[in-house]
Amino acid sequence: MVALWSATAIAQDIWNLEKCINHAMQNNLDIQQGRLSIEQANISKKTASHSRYPSLNGSTNLGLNFGRTVDPTNNEFITQSFFSNGFSLSSGVTLYNSGRISNTIKQSEVNQESASYSVKQSERDIALFVANAYLSVLFAEENLKNAVAQQKLNSEQYNQVESLINAGVRPSNELLDLEAQMARGEQSIISQQNAVTIAFLNLKQLLLIEPGYEMILDRPSNVEIILDSDVITFDEIYASALSSQPGIRAAELDVRSAEFGEKIAKASLYPSINASGNIGTQYSNQSRKIDGFNVGTNDSQVLIDGAPSVITSQSVSPRLVENPYVNQLDENISYGFGLGVSVPIYNNYRVKSGMEQARLNTMSSTLNVERQKNTLKTNVQQALADARAASKSYQAAKKSRDAQSAAYTNATKQYDLGSINSFDYVNSRSLLDNAEISLIIAKYDYLFKAKVVDFYMGRPISLK
Repeated sequence: MVALWSATAIAQDIWNLEKCINHAMQNNLDIQQGRLSIEQANISKKTASHSRYPSLNGSTNLGLNFGRTVDPTNNEFITQSFFSNGFSLSSGVTLYNSGRISNTIKQSEVNQESASYSVKQSERDIALFVANAYLSVLFAEENLKNAVAQQKLNSEQYNQVESLINAGVRPSNELLDLEAQMARGEQSIISQQNAVTIAFLNLKQLLLIEPGYEMILDRPSNVEIILDSDVITFDEIYASALSSQPGIRAAELDVRSAEFGEKIAKASLYPSINASGNIGTQYSNQSRKIDGFNVGTNDSQVLIDGAPSVITSQSVSPRLVENPYVNQLDENISYGFGLGVSVPIYNNYRVKSGMEQARLNTMSSTLNVERQKNTLKTNVQQALADARAASKSYQAAKKSRDAQSAAYTNATKQYDLGSINSFDYVNSRSLLDNAEISLIIAKYDYLFKAKVVDFYMGRPISLK
């Protein structure tokens, strides 16, 4: 069950990147779904393993019969209603089925391992997504901080020029350009505040945190990443990616699973041998047992030499009483054993069709591995090219900012001396502001692109 955090339930604290990633891994729905897949694969594995063992099933029955029917205890027809009760145990085991059970067990083990690697890939993917969202918040906050600092300088400059105008040193129209710059600065602050809000919402959505939760991110003192693009080669990154990306391993295991599927389908071509056994007993309330004998005499009228005579004979008849319940269960026990052979001859093309489907599944899984490797190769090439370009762009942005900062310092001196007007001064300041923003963009773009390279190198996603 996913736990949603609220501001009232959890005290406000500082979140670093590692904490965000760990929280996402615990609560992300895709990862939780993947873990359920592992549990399902584990159940399938247990089911396949227990297929080796004999089955054992018990049953009982109660019956009330009317009219002419067969008494189950003596197999005689009776016309009386009677009550019956029976118990039975049956067992069966597969002795031979051309490796179907063993291959099913191996396939389930491979499927379980594949599901585990798929979850690991999801965890790595979500870590990269969280890192991107985390850096987006830091980027937006830094932009806001820069906008606020610029507006502070704008306000100080405005007050300074206003004082000079009041002293009669500067013409009053010089405030117009500064007022426009103040308005742009205010607009920039509002825009950056909105950007921070949106960035936080995106991060909270990934972490499954309530939007109203007040969140503070840890800002590392130094997030500079050194990536020597001339030393790290494509072959090195790609080799690391092949061995470190769990998704590739999961796809390769899917091929093995499909190959076992072919063997399982092929087993349907061959005979299977099964053994079975059963034991049972019955009770009927009409069942009787002999409880002694009744002895009597019978007189018969006969003619002896034409003269009527009486002949007396002795008769013996069994005395029947109800057979007790427990006695019947003991006396009526029956059991048997059997051996069966099933030989497939013609099954409406189902066996052949299953084999063809299994073969196509193996081919599809093999193509999927190649497709994933090709995609990975393209992604690694793109990541390395992006990192190299971002590194150069970052270096260029720093040089541009430094140059523009020097130009602004010079423009400030000229403006103070009256050598340039307010328009030229404001324009120089705008160029510096743009250079600062470009540097922030380049820095965080460079940082994230470097993290993508770390991702494919199999390194943990961290700002340390």
